Amino acid sequence: MIMKTGLFLIGFMFFSLISYAQGPLTGTLVINKGEIYKNWGDKIDFEFTVKNAGTKPLDIKKVTGSCDCQTTYESNIQTIQPGKTGVIKVTVDLKKSQLGNQVVNGVINYDKSVIVATNGKKEKYQLYTRATIRIKN
Repeated sequence: MIMKTGLFLIGFMFFSLISYAQGPLTGTLVINKGEIYKNWGDKIDFEFTVKNAGTKPLDIKKVTGSCDCQTTYESNIQTIQPGKTGVIKVTVDLKKSQLGNQVVNGVINYDKSVIVATNGKKEKYQLYTRATIRIKN
């Protein structure tokens, strides 16, 4: 009985270590630009500094914005070594055709997510882009 329990605990600990090997992705997961003044047609850049807190390389396979107003970049596809950081870039294009219906009293309360697909145990992470955008024109 003691031997079986001991083997079970060793197996559980080994599985736990393997599960933690890739990822998790930590660091800046929310960027809030606060109140900013912009014109239609302006762009807003967001740069997320993320870290691989695991013990094996973490592949960023795909980065997808939740809004057509968000642009993600090929450079976001990367491998982050254990304990190292990477940068995920997202640009928001203030197009009236895409965001115009969100303006209330000249303000957009911008709150959109970005999905990051990885090879880690947790396959998808959400990053958040936020701002209170006062439209000048």
